[in-house]
Amino acid sequence: MGRTRRYILWTFAKTYLLVFLPFLLVVSLIFVIQLSILSSKVNLSAGELIQLFGYMLPEIFFYTIPLSLIAALANTFTRLSEENEFIALFSLGHTPGRILRFMLPTLVLFTALLLVLSVMLYPQMKQKLSQFKKQKIAEATLKIAPNKLSQNFANYHVFVESKDRNGTYRNMVLFNRGEAGKYQLFIAREGVVRNDGKRFSLTLRHGTGETSNPEKIETLRYKELDIYQYPRNVYGTVVTSQEYWNIARHDRGRRGKLLYLIFVSLSPLLAFGIIAAMTFYNPRYQRSLSIAVIFLVALAIYIPAMILQKTGSIPLFAAASLLLAVASVLLIRKKILRHF
Repeated sequence: MGRTRRYILWTFAKTYLLVFLPFLLVVSLIFVIQLSILSSKVNLSAGELIQLFGYMLPEIFFYTIPLSLIAALANTFTRLSEENEFIALFSLGHTPGRILRFMLPTLVLFTALLLVLSVMLYPQMKQKLSQFKKQKIAEATLKIAPNKLSQNFANYHVFVESKDRNGTYRNMVLFNRGEAGKYQLFIAREGVVRNDGKRFSLTLRHGTGETSNPEKIETLRYKELDIYQYPRNVYGTVVTSQEYWNIARHDRGRRGKLLYLIFVSLSPLLAFGIIAAMTFYNPRYQRSLSIAVIFLVALAIYIPAMILQKTGSIPLFAAASLLLAVASVLLIRKKILRHF
C-alpha cells in the first residue's frame, strides 16, 4: 500500500509541477507589468521592487495554486486511466475508494495552505502594498524640479531656481492665494524636503515672508520655517487579519471578498470528486476529456465565487459549498464505485 501511495503521489507531484511552474511564471509576469506601470510613475529601487513583489506573492500563489491543482488532478487521473494503471492497481487488490483516499491528505494540505494565504496573509500584504504605493506616489508629488512652474507643496505654489546634488533647493518662492484678499508669500535662500515616515515637511531657511488679510499686511524674517503637507498617520495603520475581517460583519464588500477567498480555498476538496468521476475511466470505452474537465470545473468554482464576492451572501456560500460537495460524492458513487 505504501508503494502504491508513493507512486500515485509522485505521479501527481510531477504533473503538478509541470502545470504550476509555467502558470506561476505567467501570473508573475502580469504582476511584474503592474509594477512596471507603477515604476513609470515613481522612482523605485531594485530593493523596493523586490519588496513590492514580496507583498504580491500571497495573491500570486492564491491565483495559481487552485487552477494548477485542478489541471494536475485531471491530467494525473487521465494519464493513469489511459495507460491502464488503474486496472493494474485493481488487479493488485486496491479498490477505487482506497486509491482516491490516497489523495485526500494532500488535498487537505493544499486547502490549509490556501486558507493561510487568503485569510491570514492576504489582508496583511494588501494593507502593506497599499501603504507602500500611497507613500511612493506621495513622495513623487514632492519632487520639486528647478525652473518649472505649476508645482505644489501643500497649499503653496512653488518655484525653485536650482537644486544641489545633496537635494537642497536654492532660492525658493512659495505663494498661497487665500480667500477674500488673503495671501501668503515666502522667499527662502534654501529648502529641504523631509519624510519622517509619518508626514512630509518642507524646511525653509534664511528667508522672508509676507501674509495679508483685508485689514493689514505682515512681514517676517526667519532662520528656519517648517511647512507640513501631510498630517501624521495619513496612511493609516496595518491592522491584524482578525481586525481586517471583522469589518465583514457590517460591510458587504469585505464580507463578499472573505467568502470568495474561503470558497476558492475549499475548492480542492469540493471539486475533487467531480474531477475524479470525469477522468477515472476505462480507455477502451471512453476518450480523454481532461481539457473539458479542467474548463468545466474551473467554471463551477469561479462563477459561484464571483457571485459570492458580489453579493456577500452567507446562505449562498453554504448552498454552493453543499451543492459541490454533494455532487462530488454522488458522482464518485455513480461513475466510479459502481463501475470499478
